[in-house]
Amino acid sequence: MTVIKSPLLETNSLSPVKKVSAGSTENARQHSSPWPMTWRVRARLAAAITNSLMVTYVYAAHLSGLDWNRFGNFRAIAEGDLQTVRDYLKTWDLDPVFNHLRLFTFSEAMLENLEVYMIVGTPVALSLFFLELQRTRWLDEVIGRALPGAGSSWMRMLLNAYMASFGITLSFILAIGPFHLELPRAHYICAFLAIGFGCFSLILYLLATKDLNPLLASGDVEAMAWAAQTHDIVRPVLKCVAALHILVFVSATWKAESLADDRAALAFGIVETSLVLAYQVFGGIFFMDDMLMGRALEAPAPAQRKLENNKKAKQPAAAAAVE
Repeated sequence: MTVIKSPLLETNSLSPVKKVSAGSTENARQHSSPWPMTWRVRARLAAAITNSLMVTYVYAAHLSGLDWNRFGNFRAIAEGDLQTVRDYLKTWDLDPVFNHLRLFTFSEAMLENLEVYMIVGTPVALSLFFLELQRTRWLDEVIGRALPGAGSSWMRMLLNAYMASFGITLSFILAIGPFHLELPRAHYICAFLAIGFGCFSLILYLLATKDLNPLLASGDVEAMAWAAQTHDIVRPVLKCVAALHILVFVSATWKAESLADDRAALAFGIVETSLVLAYQVFGGIFFMDDMLMGRALEAPAPAQRKLENNKKAKQPAAAAAVE
């Protein structure tokens, strides 16, 4: 994988509209300044880490409370009974299916700690939504400035679609709480839509950031820095999260075709919970953009810098006149 150095790491001052030449960035590497831990960075990392700890606790507590001496016979199916989800769907007898499918799932674990899920999950979801809303608005401004006109319209449209899909994902994740496993039809619809829109959000973001070369060649420091770190770090991480959906589908198929097999049920439960944890990485990895946005907001506006430079230039002349 080609690593693209971020010009923002190679310059001491940042202007949202500053243009840099390709040869000037390498000489400025030694003048880099620290990344700021702004409130956005802290809030995003706190949300991702707190939710990860909550998910791990909920599922680990559930598994630790099971009688593992019964493993292999948790969902024993009598000879002659239906063995797969397909068989039950043919008869439209869904209640036994819901009973079989809940075994070892995060949904079943969540039911035992529903208050913890809602108390932690609700502020986390709201925090991530507003952080992403600010981040995508900032990105829209940066990309529009670096590539004015029609050059950035497709990327900006996809980013706006991503934000809408991400918001829908969070709403269904929260809806899983009130529509818990004791309301199986509503619960599975919400869970399916949460995963579906989560995967769709990832695809939209990967499509939006597929071709970053125009931004890397734009000469805009901020846009080039964002494109570089997105290419080198963010996209590979998001691709791994997206690929995990395939593993979820494979394990879900195994479970659906082997309702009496506790191994298939446990494998799906572990992979499903891993996907929930991967979503925390999905929401958390953008702390890098929050840092970049923090540096941009801390930088003085061009007019203010020009005024300050004029004042500094006049100070020696004024001192000489007094003398």
